[in-house]
This record gives sequence, structure tokens and C-alpha cells, in this order.
Amino acid sequence: MSYTLAGRGYVVSLAAVFGLYALAGKVGLSLASVHASVSAVWPPTGIALAALLTIGFRAWPAIFAGAFVVNITTAGSPAMSLGIAAGNTLEALLGAYLVNRFAGGVRVFDRPPDVFKFAGLAALLSTTVGATIGVVILALGGSASWADFSPIWFTWWLGDAAGALIFAPLLVLWSRDRWSDSARGHVLEAAALWLSTILVGLAVFGEDLAHFGIMTLPLTFLCTPPLVWAAVRFRQHEAATLVAVLAGIAIWETLRGSGPFVSASENESLLLLQVFMGTVSLMVLSAAALVAERLRIEQEREQLLARAQAARAETEGANRAKDEFLTMLGHELRNPLAVIISAVSVLDRIGSHDEVAARARGAIRHQITHLGRLVGDLLDVARVTNGDIVLACGPVNLAVVVRQSVNILASTGKLGRHLIDVQADPVWVSADPQRLDQIVSNLITNAIRFTPPSGTIRVRVASEAAEAVVIVEDSGVGIPPELLPRGLDLFAQGERRLDRAPAGLGLGLNLVRRLVELHGGRVQAFSDGPGLGSKFLVRLPRIEPSPAVGERQGIAVSPPVSIA
Repeated sequence: MSYTLAGRGYVVSLAAVFGLYALAGKVGLSLASVHASVSAVWPPTGIALAALLTIGFRAWPAIFAGAFVVNITTAGSPAMSLGIAAGNTLEALLGAYLVNRFAGGVRVFDRPPDVFKFAGLAALLSTTVGATIGVVILALGGSASWADFSPIWFTWWLGDAAGALIFAPLLVLWSRDRWSDSARGHVLEAAALWLSTILVGLAVFGEDLAHFGIMTLPLTFLCTPPLVWAAVRFRQHEAATLVAVLAGIAIWETLRGSGPFVSASENESLLLLQVFMGTVSLMVLSAAALVAERLRIEQEREQLLARAQAARAETEGANRAKDEFLTMLGHELRNPLAVIISAVSVLDRIGSHDEVAARARGAIRHQITHLGRLVGDLLDVARVTNGDIVLACGPVNLAVVVRQSVNILASTGKLGRHLIDVQADPVWVSADPQRLDQIVSNLITNAIRFTPPSGTIRVRVASEAAEAVVIVEDSGVGIPPELLPRGLDLFAQGERRLDRAPAGLGLGLNLVRRLVELHGGRVQAFSDGPGLGSKFLVRLPRIEPSPAVGERQGIAVSPPVSIA
């Protein structure tokens, strides 16, 4: 709640606290027995704590005025009443401060640990202040004997502690959750719960069971099930309300001389009852807090899950839009590139034989070819991502595909001055020959790009258990350790430097990984670090050789070859 100090709401709240405190105090002192100003039943302690927790410390004048009026109209002089009122107010302020500081303030009943902190700090510790100040004032004023200090102090303290445990949760929870609709849709169950609590209270604390010769003392545990039912099935304020209802029934029946806590004196009977009800209240409040905390966690989990699903849907939509854009971009780029390369070919046939012009046309052709390959990879990545690529798989000799790929690269001059060492053993796989050639070509082209001229690139084809393995190893710039785990991801790049060639977009290696995975294989990347080269392993499921296909393809076993 939020109140302005000079506003009408503040004045109304003070008047409400004063009236409720004074009324509850008069009812409590009507049950006094050890002293006219001391009662084992003292709801005002809970009222004061609830007011300070919900309204704030500025509610203290109403508490002070209420305590003064209750005492001055019951017994004692104005000075004694002022002292007792000051002690009661200080007790409430200390309890509220400790709860705000260490137990979550007005949310103190939301978590079981905070409930126990409330019991220790507000109900057991701070109440010693009011009891001590009050009894000392009574003794100093001659209203009570110092010899009776202990029983009066204990009655005062226990009455305050029980009032804090029973009535403070009731008022705090109702002021905070009064608009809750937890009972809506469970009207019959709520009615059954209230009826059960009332009947159990009358049965346990009344005289009905005694008429049947049943001992009442061992049956106090019957009070627990309805309260636990309320804690589990309804919100916390319903559970706190039923605790207060049960306490009211128990006090009424005990004062009538029935129930399991009736003792030699009325005060002793009420003290035993308050210990029991305080314990029950603490147990029910902690159980209700545990259930409420679990419900909050489930709600937060559902909210997080909903947000995660929304974010995932948004990300998937963005990825689809990106893939569609890349596909469109690739097609839009491919058309003008085809026209440009055709125009360069025409210039070669009709243009001058000037050496500078020839070099310029060669540079244009080389760059357009490179750009065309990038566009092709871009389109293939988009197709693989969208699931548009359909493999035409069949028995393929992996060694033949690797040699053909190397020969094509050598014939087109893409090997440059690099040394290529190929050793390929005949190994059969079920694959799409065109895509397999694309895998090998991309791996070798990647090695060429990142290996200085005169560097060595080793290509191996072998079989390991049930797998066919292609190894492409170079002596190039290597892969930094931090980049190695994501070196096959799209757009993964190392550090850009001015003294080395551009790193590219990472399309080739990502396409290799995706194509290999479509074939049921996997790709591994290894590197000892920058400047120490890199090694890529492609592992595909191996199949038994097919002699008929092997003869048609001319793949008789041949010794390893080296191409330099």
C-alpha cells in the first residue's frame, strides 16, 4: 500500500489501525487473570506488526494511541499507561524493522525460510521488549509485585508471541492478496473446507467427544489435515484465516472448561493453548509458503518457456528470411556474372592483343570465376539449409573422386605453386559423385587459400574400421584454438590482418560440413595453432566394393601417386 503522509488515506488508515487495536486490546484484557493489564491472548501485537509492514513506520501513532487507550481504560495511572504504550509501540517497531531488514518485509510469508525468520525475529525476539518494559513499569508503579515478575512476564511475552504468529499473517496476507480469486471455481471445496475446520475445532476442543468417552488430548492432531488442505489447495490468506478461526474456537471452548488443554487455572490453560496454536500457525504458514513458492516457480518457468518459444519462432523466421534473401541474392548475382564473363570471352576473340589488356581481361575472368564460385557456394548453403538438395547416391570409389578433383584443380591452374601429395587407397562409399567432388574440391581449395606458395598439401584416402576417411592436411597458417571449435560454422573467421589474404566468408567449409552430414558422415578439424597448419578429416560410412562398377570405372588398384 502507498499512502501520503497528509492524505486522507493516511488518516483513514490510522483511524482503522487505532480502532482495531483498541477493540482487540479490550477483548484481550477481558481474558486477563494473572494481572488486569496482562493477557495470554493478545491480538494487538499481530495488528501492530501488520500495520507497520503494510502501511509503514508512520503508522506508529495509531499503535501508541491504541495501546494507551486500552490501558488507561482498564487499570493503572496515565504515566503507567504511557509507559506500557511506549513499550508496545517500540516492540512493534523493532519487529517490523527486523522483518523488513532480514525477512523480506511485506513478502515475509512468501518463502518458508522467511516465515521462520518472522517467527524468530518478530514473534519471539521483539516481543521480549514489550513484555520486559511493561512488567517493569507495573512493578515500579506498584501495580504488580516483583515476586510475580516471572509469571506475569511469561504470560505477557507468550500472549504477544501468539498474537504475532496468528494475527499478523492474517492481516498482512489479506491486505496484500485481498483481490485474489483463488477460491473462484472451488466454492464447494472452500465451503467443505470451512465446515471441516469448524467441525474439527468443535470436536477436538469441545465437549462432544467427551460424551462418547473419547479422550480429547491425543486427538489434537486432527486439527492439522484441514489446515494443510487449505495450504495446498488455496492461497496463503485462506490458510491463515482458518488458523485464526480454529484459534477462536479453541479459546472459546477452553474458557468454557473443555478441550485438551484445560488445566488447573484459566491462565495456564490459555498459555498451553497458545503454544499449540502458535506452533500450528507456524507449520501451516510454512507449508502454504512452500506451495506458493512452487506455484511461482512453475509460473516463471512457463513464462520463460513461452518467451523462449517466441524467441525461437522469431529466430526461425529471421533465418528463413535470411535464407530466402541469400537465395534471391545468389540468383540475382549469377545472371550479371554470366553476362560479364560472356562479354570478356567476346573481347578475347575480337579485342587487341595488347599485353596490358590481356592481363586485365585475365584478372576480370579470374575474379568473376572466383565470385561465381562464391555465389554457387552461397546458393548451395541456402539449398542445404532449406532441405532443397536431393542426393543421387550410388556406389562410388572415393579414391577415384579425389584424384579427379585434384587433376581438375591442376588443369585449371588453381594449384599454383603448391605441392600436392596424394595417396589414395580404393575405398567405396554410397554417395552423390557430384557433391563428393564438391566436398573434396572445397577442402583442397581452402588449403590452397591458407597455405603460402611452395607449401605442401597432403591428401589421403584410407579406410578405418567401418568408415572411409579423406584427410586434407596443409602446412599453412593454421587455426587459432579459440576458433577451432566453430571453424566449420557459417561466417566463422579468424583475425583479419593486412599481411595475409582475406579469410573469406567460411562458406566452403560450412558447405562441406553440411554435405557430409547429408551423406551420414562427419567432419573433424585439427590444428596445433597459428602457423602450424591444419588438418581436416571427412568420415563417411564405408561399403563393400562393387566389382562390376569397379571394372566399368577402371579403378584397378594402383600405387599411390604424387602430383606436384
